[in-house]
Amino acid sequence: MKNFARYVVDAHNTIHSFPYYLDLLDQDYILCLNNFINDCANYCDNKKVELILVFDGDPPFDSSGNGNGMTIIFSGKKKDADTIISNNIDLAKNTIVVTNDKGIKQNTVFSGCKYLSPKKFCQLIYPNYHNKSTEIQNSNKLRGLTSQEVLWWKKEINEELKKKQ
Repeated sequence: MKNFARYVVDAHNTIHSFPYYLDLLDQDYILCLNNFINDCANYCDNKKVELILVFDGDPPFDSSGNGNGMTIIFSGKKKDADTIISNNIDLAKNTIVVTNDKGIKQNTVFSGCKYLSPKKFCQLIYPNYHNKSTEIQNSNKLRGLTSQEVLWWKKEINEELKKKQ
């Protein structure tokens, strides 16, 4: 992965894939976003890479602090991060897309880019995570499904029910 210098990150997807950020998210949404952005900025400064963080929704704070190789994009209310990543960001061959979303992964491979799991990306930007206590590492709080996950499961269940009829 050393040859790649540009990452496009599905930010909320990434935050929801890593226990450290999930713990912060449970405490304070804005604190979680700020810590994630700061960790990304530190990685960007240390590794001389370009990061494009794409968040769902409207920014909960002034996000005009783009620079130093990092761009922060909020999708707004009418679009989601997946749409922004798939339709509006030039996915050059030197780009790594960070997501767990199947549709974005397919688009990534089709465009000749690489993709990286959010967990592996978080291990890059937050390398000291493995030195944290096992209590934090093994945080397995029960969490409900997101609305997107509920819709997906509902669709899957309905398809299986139709097959059995």
